[in-house]
Amino acid sequence: MIFASAGHHSKATKIKQDPGAVNKDGVKEGDLTIEFRDLVCKELTAKGVKFITDTNEENLAAYLQKIQTGNGSVVVEYHFDANDKPTPTGTTGLIEGEADRLDRAFAKELTDATANILGIKNRGVIDESQSHRGRLGLMREEGIICLMEICFITNPDDLKAYHANKHKLAKIHADILIKYENMI
Repeated sequence: MIFASAGHHSKATKIKQDPGAVNKDGVKEGDLTIEFRDLVCKELTAKGVKFITDTNEENLAAYLQKIQTGNGSVVVEYHFDANDKPTPTGTTGLIEGEADRLDRAFAKELTDATANILGIKNRGVIDESQSHRGRLGLMREEGIICLMEICFITNPDDLKAYHANKHKLAKIHADILIKYENMI
């Protein structure tokens, strides 16, 4: 089963909103993560593939309690990176510390495709211990897992590339999710 989620929820009305990073123009990471998750899910639906996703009214704890991942699961959560300066650029895939070859290959394929389609720096695949938090709740699930930092919300060129290519990127991400689900 495929599990796709938005890392932040800026549109919640029943739970506390989580806008994530906000750039100097007021663009919220939460709006972009919801948008991209929905684009990927639209592609999966068009291909007749079943999936489970979070809702705009679930925080991470509620979503993790709801989902029942297992060895046959492919799990992705979407985020957008941020920095105090507008110059950092690129895309990054995060994996758990004990990631196996499929986790690494999945994250690398997502990251490579994102960098290629957006024409931005490929920052590679990193271990969750190298993240700002050090340990990520999503990584405690079973299956093939990647937390995807699509691009920098604080870099105007990254954001422009995302908006110009988001539909193509969503299609490729859906194809990669399907590929890895079919492998297991």
